[in-house]
Amino acid sequence: MIRIGIVDDHAIVRSGLRQFLGENVDLRVTGEADNGRDALELARTGEVDVLLMDISMPGQSGVDALSAIKTRFPELPILILSGFPETHYATALLRQGASGYLNKECDPEEIANAIRTVARGRRYISPAVAELLADGVAGGGSDRPLHESLSE
Repeated sequence: MIRIGIVDDHAIVRSGLRQFLGENVDLRVTGEADNGRDALELARTGEVDVLLMDISMPGQSGVDALSAIKTRFPELPILILSGFPETHYATALLRQGASGYLNKECDPEEIANAIRTVARGRRYISPAVAELLADGVAGGGSDRPLHESLSE
């Protein structure tokens, strides 16, 4: 059984994820938080095997929480689930220690598969993120989001 902590400031998102994940016999939601500070507390409990975390939240953001959690709990997999396109944050967050990055437009089954992947200690790379990483390698590996280069 993989124990999951959901971190998102929108109650409807947490509820939908909890419902969907509960339909999987090997996945169980054991905690929830609505901001980065509470995500750190959730990690401290030791009751989660994977954190599924948004990055845009009031107070301490998911970006700041990622850094704080990875400093204290480097082995805890953190899967980012964000409304921002992969081009904005994915590669930078993977470099900062995220175990994977999913856009909220992804298929629910992809979320379950990504959770299983990161729970096994692997990174989850979606096709969109894989393309960004390949473009980065081919283009010299810039850390800048692609949308920042458009005006150059």
